This record gives sequence, C-alpha cells and structure tokens, in this order.
Amino acid sequence: MSAAGTEVRRRLAELSLELPVLGPPKYAYEPVVRAGELLYVSGQISRTGGGEILGGRLGDGIGVAEGIAAARVSALNLLARIDDAVGLENVVRVLKLNAWVASTADAIDQPEVVDGASQLLIDVLGDAGRHARTALPAPGLPQGALVELDATVAVRA
Repeated sequence: MSAAGTEVRRRLAELSLELPVLGPPKYAYEPVVRAGELLYVSGQISRTGGGEILGGRLGDGIGVAEGIAAARVSALNLLARIDDAVGLENVVRVLKLNAWVASTADAIDQPEVVDGASQLLIDVLGDAGRHARTALPAPGLPQGALVELDATVAVRA
C-alpha cells in the first residue's frame, strides 16, 4: 500500500471509522462513473452500514446534531464508493460536494448540518478532502433519508 493509502487508513482507524460494504445500486444507475481523472459519485443517503436509514426532516423533530450525524454517515458511504472504485489513496482532491438536507420550509441550518460531512472528508483525506460545496434544503429525500450527498473527485490517472 502506498504512503498515501497507509495515511488514509491510519486516519480512519484513529477516528474509529470503518468504511461500510455497499452493494450494487437498487435502480438503473452507476454508483460511480470515471471520466479520465474525474470521478462522479452518485448520491449517497444517510444509511448506516447496518442498513438503518437516518431519516426525518430538519426542523420537524430533527435538530442540527442529528443532521450532522446523518451527514457523516452519508460522507462515509461516499468514501466507501470512492474506495471501491479507485482506492482512497488515489484521491487527488474532492472538488465539489453537493448536499441535500430534508427540511421543513423554515429550517435554515443546512450548511451547519453539511459541515459534518465536510469535516469528515477533511479528517479522513487531509487537504485532499477540502472542497467547494452546495448545501440545499429538500422537502424529502429517497427512502426518507435525512441527508444525501454526491461528489466530483479528482483522482490519479
């Protein structure tokens, strides 16, 4: 394993994080598409490795702390998809993170919720995890999930 790969695995262990084993998608799409040195990762919802969906809507009995926890689960799923596709050691930079948070019409803390995902990416990947980002509310997400993330990632050729 390369030095970069060893460093990423060390960070995961220090954070007591394990990448979940994700199966194939249930619907007609690819979880990851590579085009040259770019990786497009399909939306990853807040489903734990054990299959539990962290769901609900921000502002409807769900607070920021629960939202952050869900965003971290989605980010871990995103990392698992990247690892399966190319190996985390081959990530040059997470370029763009798009995030949706199921929210009531008056909830405004989506950026704070999504910081849970952003910080996890930085904690695991170091500077390669720093990214541009969009954090938007959604009236509902697939399977009742609280958070969904997708990403564009630069990878080694």
